[in-house]
Amino acid sequence: MCWLWYFVFLILFVKIEGQSGDDVKNLIKQLFTTNDYKKQVRPNQDQRHPMNLDLDFYLVGINELDELKQRLITTGYLNIGWIDEYLNWTSADFGGIDYFYVPQANIWIPDITLQNGFTKLQELGSSFIKAKVESNGQVAWMPFEVFESKCTIDITYFPYDRQSCDIIFVVWSSSVTDVIVTLWNNGIILDSLENNAEWSVVSTATREDVMSSESRVIFTLNLKRNSTYYLMNIIIPIILLSILNVFTFALPADSGEKMGYCITVFLSFAVFLTIVSSELPKTSGSILGYYLMFQLGMGTFVVCCTTIELRLHHRKDDVPKNIIKLMKFRNVKKITSKEHQNETESEQEITWGDVISSFDFVLFWITSVLVVIATITVLGLLCTN
Repeated sequence: MCWLWYFVFLILFVKIEGQSGDDVKNLIKQLFTTNDYKKQVRPNQDQRHPMNLDLDFYLVGINELDELKQRLITTGYLNIGWIDEYLNWTSADFGGIDYFYVPQANIWIPDITLQNGFTKLQELGSSFIKAKVESNGQVAWMPFEVFESKCTIDITYFPYDRQSCDIIFVVWSSSVTDVIVTLWNNGIILDSLENNAEWSVVSTATREDVMSSESRVIFTLNLKRNSTYYLMNIIIPIILLSILNVFTFALPADSGEKMGYCITVFLSFAVFLTIVSSELPKTSGSILGYYLMFQLGMGTFVVCCTTIELRLHHRKDDVPKNIIKLMKFRNVKKITSKEHQNETESEQEITWGDVISSFDFVLFWITSVLVVIATITVLGLLCTN
């Protein structure tokens, strides 16, 4: 029974204070009706002093980085704070209420917007987003948006490229004498960031930029492309195809498969480029794009050389003396430099098959050296970016 008497004692002699719905109604009536709150008026008692806006940016995700349209699409929300001198009260007069939430359309909010947006200017937030108002007049407003901003993209070192994109927020209509935007606590917060399959955030930067007529905050995202996918599915297959292309000159012309082999490799190049074209940037200027064109050009060169070689291989007439003289530098077996050998008889032993075999040897090493130098140069430039 002791607990029952203790409960009766609390009811009769102890005054328990609580926040009721009536307290909230009275507070809202006091602020918005009795005090005649006007959201069109900048909430400064002294209008000669500018309103200070504190701003943080919470990045939630990187949706897309479009190289062709030069557009960055991100998801995130701003944490904007300011002091509304017309929305303050004494907590004890309203049941100890320290804060309440109000729709953003019912109070003064700054006309802050994305300055380098890709679409038309529009108000941040929406009708169901509410702002938190504290008893000291501190207002916290967190509009959630999908931001489409312009970004200058350089794809020279694709797929090992790094991009730096700015997201600029500015007070559009008000001048610096009315509203000043400043950084709040941490600038860009990545605690809620979800991983992107293609891009990783390497670092971030923030800065305030107060110009003669406007105040703005610039958030910079430094992004790095994840290159593993492109390395495994584009670069390595191209290198392997280039090796097969060079070995066309290792096949003897008498085998009967030389032309079919080089055409098959060339068509493999063409089909492969058609398949991966959707994965390549639609803009020009990448080192990898020039490398692909070089490899395609090498394939064309090999096909043309093979065609000419096969035509010469089946000729029955004598080999011109000028070509025989060139072959002496290659030390063809049937040509000897011994002084006692008759030069005329030696020249008559040279056939077009010997000439083509000699050309294959030279072209094999020339194309091999060119492919190796081009590949090492391109990979070196890409990886050292």
